[in-house]
Amino acid sequence: MIATKHEGLYYRKNKRGRKVFYARFKIAKKAYLRKLGEEPQMNTHQANLARAELIGSFKSGKVVSDKSISKFFGEYVEYRRASLSESWYYNITKNYNKHLKDKIGNKTPESVTSLEIQKIINDMLEGKNENGRKYKPSTVKQVKDCISGLYMYIIKHGVEVHNIGRDLQIPAFDNKVYFTISDVKAQVLFDTILEYDHIMWRAYFIWLLHGRRKMEVAQMRWEWIDFDTMTYRVPAIVAKTSKDVIAPITKLLQDALENHGVKSMGYIFEGKGETGHITSTGADFHWRNIRAFAGLPSMRLHDIRHLIGFMGVNSGYSLEMIGSVLGHSSTATTKRYSNMKSDSAREVLGNMFDRFVPS
Repeated sequence: MIATKHEGLYYRKNKRGRKVFYARFKIAKKAYLRKLGEEPQMNTHQANLARAELIGSFKSGKVVSDKSISKFFGEYVEYRRASLSESWYYNITKNYNKHLKDKIGNKTPESVTSLEIQKIINDMLEGKNENGRKYKPSTVKQVKDCISGLYMYIIKHGVEVHNIGRDLQIPAFDNKVYFTISDVKAQVLFDTILEYDHIMWRAYFIWLLHGRRKMEVAQMRWEWIDFDTMTYRVPAIVAKTSKDVIAPITKLLQDALENHGVKSMGYIFEGKGETGHITSTGADFHWRNIRAFAGLPSMRLHDIRHLIGFMGVNSGYSLEMIGSVLGHSSTATTKRYSNMKSDSAREVLGNMFDRFVPS
C-alpha cells in the first residue's frame, strides 16, 4: 500500500485505477487495518476524516464491526425472508446486487457515508451509469429502503452507527399506475391466454386474470385449495397483507387447474430452482410470448392485475368490491382506478369473464 501525506492513511489502486483508502492505527497496543472507501465516492481529505472518526469510535468503546456490508446484507435478508414474501426477497436482492454490492459491499457499516449512497441514487436518476439508463424514482426508492432496512438491522445487532438511509433524498413522485385498455385489445389478450399451448403456464396466467399478484400465484400450494367451498386461501406472508386472503375459485380457474393436474399437496406450479416453485424469470419469459402474440408490447405483467381494477370501475362497482377482488386492505389503494368512467353495474370477475371468455 502507498502512504499518503496523512498519518496512518494509505491507499492502493484497484483494477479500474481508482484509489482505495485504508486506515492503520493502534489502540491499547493492538494494531488495526480498516478499509475506508474508494474514489470517486471518497477523496483523500474525506478518508482522513473517516479515519479519525473510526479511531474515535474505538476509543469511545462503541461496537465497531469487522463484517462487511455484504455479510450483513446476507444475514439481513435471511432474517427477514421468513416473515416477508418471496417477491420482497427477489426485489431487494436484485437491487442490492445491481446497484450497491460492487460499490459498498466490501466496506464496513461505519465507513459508508450518506453522501456516498446519495451519489449512487443521484447517478441512477440522472443516467450516469454504464448503460446510461435513467431509473424511475420508484426504483430508486427501493434502493433507499434497502439501505434503511439494512442499517436498522445492523444497529439492532449492536453496531453503533447512524442509519444513513434516513438522510437520503429522492424526488417526490406519484406511484399510482393509471391503466387503460380497449375492449378489442382486452379480448385479444384473453384469447391469447386461454389458447396458450403450455398447460401449466396457461393455468398460471388464467389465475393472474383473477387479480392475484404474480408471486402470490407462483407460491400457491394445493393445500390452500378447497374445491368443496370453491375457494382458495393466500396466507398473509404470501399476500403481503396482515391477514390471509380468501378468494373464490371460478369455473374458469377450476377447469384450468384440473387440466394442469390436481394434487393433494405441494406447490401447484413446480419449478426446478431452489425455491421449488416457478420464478419471476420463467413468468417473464412466457409473458413476453403472450404479449407478442397479443400485440401488447408495452403491457407489463403486473398490468393484468390493473386490468381487473380498470374493468371493475368501468362496470360501476364500488372501490370496496374491487378491493375485495384484488385483496386490498383499504380503499386508498383501489382509488388509483377511480379516475376512470363507470359504465354499467355487473359482477366484477363474472362480468369480465362473461364478456371475454367463450361459454
